[in-house]
Amino acid sequence: MATKLAPHPQERIFTRWNHTVSGWFASPHELEEKPGVFIIATQGFQLPFVLDVSESDNVKFSVLNNERRTFWRRNALGGILYAAIYTQDAESPFLSEFERRNIEQHIRKMEQPVFGADELFARPLSNLTPKLS
Repeated sequence: MATKLAPHPQERIFTRWNHTVSGWFASPHELEEKPGVFIIATQGFQLPFVLDVSESDNVKFSVLNNERRTFWRRNALGGILYAAIYTQDAESPFLSEFERRNIEQHIRKMEQPVFGADELFARPLSNLTPKLS
């Protein structure tokens, strides 16, 4: 007897932030292993409320292994939603990363997400440097 696979859920596509977005998914396993920008959100009143945005050369892997995923869960009162803007591989890895960073910064500027800024998790410099007596 052959194993019957469940049909792949139809991908949801919409336009937001002047880009074509794939999502909002309830599971990070619905994201693809492609370069792009991922968006983590929780259910808002009308639109999902963006918690975090970041770029990656492998969106699915980065979301599943992200160091901030515990913080996402604590702050996603309406449940976590996942979306991605997939970018085409440019002629060079540098240009592809540059494109992803530009998209990430554009979304950060518009949405002002709670997480994602490196400074948020960094210790103050005063705690890292020894005090001189």
